Amino acid sequence: LAAGARRGILIKGGTYLEDARLLKAVALDKTGTITEGKPKLVKWQVWGAGEEAAVQQMAASLAARSDHPVSKAIVQGLDVKGPEAESFKALPGRGVEGMVNGVRLMLGNHRLIHEQGLCGPELEAELVIHEKQGRTVTLLADDSGVLALFAVADTIRETSKQAIVDLKALGVTSVMLTGDNTATAKAIAAQAGIDDARGDLLPEAKLDAIQGNAKALWRY
Repeated sequence: LAAGARRGILIKGGTYLEDARLLKAVALDKTGTITEGKPKLVKWQVWGAGEEAAVQQMAASLAARSDHPVSKAIVQGLDVKGPEAESFKALPGRGVEGMVNGVRLMLGNHRLIHEQGLCGPELEAELVIHEKQGRTVTLLADDSGVLALFAVADTIRETSKQAIVDLKALGVTSVMLTGDNTATAKAIAAQAGIDDARGDLLPEAKLDAIQGNAKALWRY
């Protein structure tokens, strides 16, 4: 227990440590667990007829109000300051929304934009290109359509691959559960050596998987 504590691992008691020998599967998050948790903005583009400077400021306004690592990466990557976002609200598992200069804006993931009915074939094709490279794409949109795409990439931790190998040697299957899209999840999992990656999970779906309430998620 003391050795674990020195490494930043808190174990409730000896019984739980002993029970670890019975583990058949372990659930891992993606950002900050498999990856470094320090994503960087690698590409962004205006979508539609928006003006680049205005789009940058609108995205920065919303991203600056969020503490999510992806939002922080967008703020750092754009390096501009926008007007204060009002009526700001977090949308769990989706993104954020707020009013900027009197306009309702959303900054969120593929799921959010799809639910708003703002996805089209051309946009979907562009998203696939980024997602297959393991990038997380965040989209800026107003009520009429998508205004910009922001592709963010994170780096696999140097220790992740070996940890997965060690778990396999012990007969423990690693399962990655993430709110990121499935294509990105599978790309990151492949880099880390994880065979089972499940994306597009809202926070409650992750909890269901861990607690075993959704038996279909666990096959081990």
